[in-house]
Amino acid sequence: TLIARGSEAQKAFHLPRIQTGEAAWCQGFSEPNAGSDLAALQTRGVVDGEHLVVTGQKIWTTFAHLCDYQELLLRTGPPEGRHRGLTWAICDMRLPGVEVVPLRALDGRYHNCQVFYDEVRIPLANVVGAMNEGWSVAMSTLSFERGTAFMADQVELAKVVENLIDEAKARTGPDGTVAQVIAPAGM
Repeated sequence: TLIARGSEAQKAFHLPRIQTGEAAWCQGFSEPNAGSDLAALQTRGVVDGEHLVVTGQKIWTTFAHLCDYQELLLRTGPPEGRHRGLTWAICDMRLPGVEVVPLRALDGRYHNCQVFYDEVRIPLANVVGAMNEGWSVAMSTLSFERGTAFMADQVELAKVVENLIDEAKARTGPDGTVAQVIAPAGM
């Protein structure tokens, strides 16, 4: 998302740290009263000088307790704006007012966390895209995730189809190879 939508300063600072693994990131999208309905987000950011003052809560934030930064989606416009009025910001997880509470899973491990924001001051320079255009930036984020999420399945399916074609070419029946029966010449 930063490559596609970040400012030059954001790219210069964050991309080298992401590439070397020096900085770990998490995603602050889901909320207790909104789930994955991003248009219903209630975590609020109010502009105060050169900062967004953020108050609210996120949940199901994977490995937030281990992360340095967060992709934070918050409401900066009116709630009735639904998708309009959202802003995507870089949240330093060490800022005063950020509290991370790990949630124990059934396997006894801590995969997900709740994250609370109590008047967290995020510099306006950390807004990715523009104020109130976070829906568009979030869709960029999700398209990268979902666009590649099925890649392994697609590669595996292509291999299975290729194997079936090879098998059909090799097997013969009373009327010729299976491939000839399935797809006669000229089709």
